[in-house]
Amino acid sequence: MKSLIKGLLLLIVSLNTVQANDFSADELVKMMQQGGYVIYMRHAMTDHSQKDVDRKNLENCGTQRNLSERGKQQALAIAAAFKANNIPVGEVLSSPWCRAKDTAYLAFGRAAIVDELGFSISKNREEIMHLSKVLNKLLAQQPGSGINTFLVSHTSNLKEAATVWPKPEAVMVVFKPDQKEASGYKYIGMIKPDYWFGIAGK
Repeated sequence: MKSLIKGLLLLIVSLNTVQANDFSADELVKMMQQGGYVIYMRHAMTDHSQKDVDRKNLENCGTQRNLSERGKQQALAIAAAFKANNIPVGEVLSSPWCRAKDTAYLAFGRAAIVDELGFSISKNREEIMHLSKVLNKLLAQQPGSGINTFLVSHTSNLKEAATVWPKPEAVMVVFKPDQKEASGYKYIGMIKPDYWFGIAGK
């Protein structure tokens, strides 16, 4: 019962934080242009007719749910929008799952694979806690001067670590490392994927 109450309190705090700090997409882009943010991106849109049938051999994309054509377009729109709007990209860290790696390569041109950003679904409680601990550290880690850090991962990981749902696919959730916060970071806002198509040519 105590754990249930604690979970509800964390959810309430999270929702209040989201409402208090939710900036518009245009405002978030201006902030990102200055650098200093950690952006958690859920992989781009996938083909849901495909299923994950092998969660161990992640080098085999043929046994996973992969990006759809729309998902590839979303990632390419991000690449064009970032270039057109001078959004600095520093470190790019990705889940080892193919849909996350492909998103990172198409959107940012590179990625360092971090096993702890892998899909937390089907993990046991101890493993989930470990993944959440690593993710919380990454969200609190200050990027280099004038650049942003990007983490490309999955929906459940961020929900479990920061009680923020990254929906829909390809959404970006912007955080600001802040040691004054108990978590070490502050939620700033979300940018939905369709936004990038509108500013890709600016």
